Amino acid sequence: MSIKVYCDAGSNLYPEILKAKSLDINVLSMDVSLGEKTYHLYHDDVNVKEFSKEFFDTLKSNKDSVRTSLVSPGDFLDAFKKEVETGNQVICFTMAKGISGTYNSAVLAATEVNGEVGKEAVHVVDSATAGFGEGLQAIAAYENVKAGKSFEEVCKAADELVFKVRSEFTVDDVTYLVATGRISKTVAKIANLLRIKVMLKGNNESKIEVVTKVHGRKMALKNLSKTLQAKIKDPKNQTVYITHCVAEEEALALKKELNAAGIPNIEVYPYDLVTGAHVGPGCIAIFYIGENRD
Repeated sequence: MSIKVYCDAGSNLYPEILKAKSLDINVLSMDVSLGEKTYHLYHDDVNVKEFSKEFFDTLKSNKDSVRTSLVSPGDFLDAFKKEVETGNQVICFTMAKGISGTYNSAVLAATEVNGEVGKEAVHVVDSATAGFGEGLQAIAAYENVKAGKSFEEVCKAADELVFKVRSEFTVDDVTYLVATGRISKTVAKIANLLRIKVMLKGNNESKIEVVTKVHGRKMALKNLSKTLQAKIKDPKNQTVYITHCVAEEEALALKKELNAAGIPNIEVYPYDLVTGAHVGPGCIAIFYIGENRD
């Protein structure tokens, strides 16, 4: 019997990362469509860095042609049944239930499988975030599995970690947030006109929350740096993840600033494409462990 770790493609754990880190984590595909062509992320052979440029160029020029989809309940059910029928147990992480229906789909599938075997063989965790906030939690669970912890211990540790994982980000154009309901169309137009940048985070209700507003891009990135330095737990020993929507130069500059502040372990990656459609080009996000999300 083995414990298998699953997550959805909104976790930012694309194949290159899994391979580089030697992570035996199963990522369930989510679809992204550009016009008439659909990509199954990350089951298709996609160069994420190169595809990001095409993806966000398309989003800027024709937003309506870009569509994303959830993991279906059927995909979750097939995966969970396959594992449990071979004697395995499953812990599965999903994007925040406050921003996606993926969690509900996973719970429906887990409930059916657990009902069939008469015990909890599948445990679903609402990561209450997305991107590398979800990925970070999946990695932590995998490390606990490798350390030989029991299924109950792995699940308990995962549940306790959720609201210690902080996800903070800023966007370059607030127009993309209009669809999420966090920003109205009128406010978005005014904010862009006045160069006002919003600072956002994943909150304790599994939703995106506007924390504050600052004037200009440089101040927004300074705010990210300042917040992380104030809230991070054990900065010398944990890995901080920075992701960006085709804004690598700024992401690397943020990494350099944080390194100079005494935070040595920082990795920079292209932003998850599934949720990237909702934050737009220029978004920069940071993911790390703190004491809480306050």
